[in-house]
Amino acid sequence: MKISFSGKTDRGKVRRKNEDFYLIDKLGDDEYIFIVADGMGGHLAGEIASRMASEIVRDGMKSAENRKNPFPLLKSLFEEANRRIYAEGTLNPSRTGMGTTLTVLYIKGDKGYIVHVGDSRVYRIFGNRITKLTTDHSLVEKLLREGSITMEEALSHPKRNILYQSVGVYGEIHPQMVGPLTIKEGDVFVLCSDGLFDYVDEDEIRKIASSLSPDDATKKFIDLANKRGGGDNITVIVVKIPRVEIFEEEQKVGWLREFLKNIDIPALIFVILLILGFLLGGFYLHLKAKKILSSSPRVSSVEK
Repeated sequence: MKISFSGKTDRGKVRRKNEDFYLIDKLGDDEYIFIVADGMGGHLAGEIASRMASEIVRDGMKSAENRKNPFPLLKSLFEEANRRIYAEGTLNPSRTGMGTTLTVLYIKGDKGYIVHVGDSRVYRIFGNRITKLTTDHSLVEKLLREGSITMEEALSHPKRNILYQSVGVYGEIHPQMVGPLTIKEGDVFVLCSDGLFDYVDEDEIRKIASSLSPDDATKKFIDLANKRGGGDNITVIVVKIPRVEIFEEEQKVGWLREFLKNIDIPALIFVILLILGFLLGGFYLHLKAKKILSSSPRVSSVEK
C-alpha cells in the first residue's frame, strides 16, 4: 500500500529546550513505524528519555526476526524502555523522575497497530470524521471519564498536565493497544504531542490534515500552535493513504512524463511535419484529380 508521510518537531515559543522526539522508519516492504514521545524530567533528562524510548522500540522492531504478531513484541519493547529509563533515573540523581510519553503507530500492509502510554495522541481521519484512537493517561482524562468533571472544567483544570502513566517514571506500565486496524484508501493518521492539540482543536486538525500534503500539514500545524502561544514543545506526524483514483492519475501523469523525457523532441517534430505534409499532399492530389475528371467531355452511349 502506497503511503505518504511527514514529521516535524519544534521547541515552541516558551520552553528553553525541546524534550519531544519523533521517529519515522521503513522496516520493510509496506512496513513502517511512526513514533512520538514527549519527555519530562530534570536537566536534559526529558530529551534523553524521549529519545531512548523511541530508539529502543524502533531498534527492537528492526532487529526482530518475526513481526507477524506485533502487539506482544511492541508491548515487550515498551516494557524494556520503561525498565531502562526507570533504572537510569534511579541511578543518576540528576535524572531522577525522568520519563516520557510514548505513542507508536506500526503499519504493515493494510493493517495498523497502535501501542500507547501517556497523553500524546493518534487521530484517525476519514472524510469529514476525526476519531481520537488513544486514551490520555492523565488525571484530568480519568476524572472526565468518571464524570467527576465536565469538559469545560477539564480545559482549565490546574492538574491537567499530570500523568498517571508514563514510560520510565514508575516500575511498571500498562500500554494501551488499539487494533489491528484495517487501513483504507483515504485514511489520514495524525500523531502528536500535547503541544499541538492544546492549541489546535480536533476539527482544525481534521481540515488541515485532510486538505494539505503531509509536509504542508505538519508545517501548518507547527505555525498555528506557535501563533497561538507555543507554550509547549510541538511534535506532529501526518500519514496519508491516498485514494486509488489519485494513484491512477499519478500513474498516467508519470507515464506521460517518462515518455516525453525519453523522446527526441526535434525528431518528433520532424516526423509530425512529414506526416502532415504527406496528408496535405494526398489531399491536394485528390482535389486535382477530381477537378480534371469534372472538366473532361462526357461520352454518350449508343444503343445497338
